[in-house]
Amino acid sequence: MSYTFFAVGCYIALRSARILLKEYKGTRWYKIVIKALSLVTLYAALASLITWYFNLNLLGFDNGK
Repeated sequence: MSYTFFAVGCYIALRSARILLKEYKGTRWYKIVIKALSLVTLYAALASLITWYFNLNLLGFDNGK
């Protein structure tokens, strides 16, 4: 369950960063920050799915099974 909460937390951080930094949308560092957060969110989501189906620890959390 910790994986799921971590993945949801990463998604919330990504969405809030996009909203908070909306006025800087054309700048280079905005694109870098959003891409970095997107990669972390994608990894967390994939790790959550892999843990759910294959019972592997990828993020260091106890999977509770």
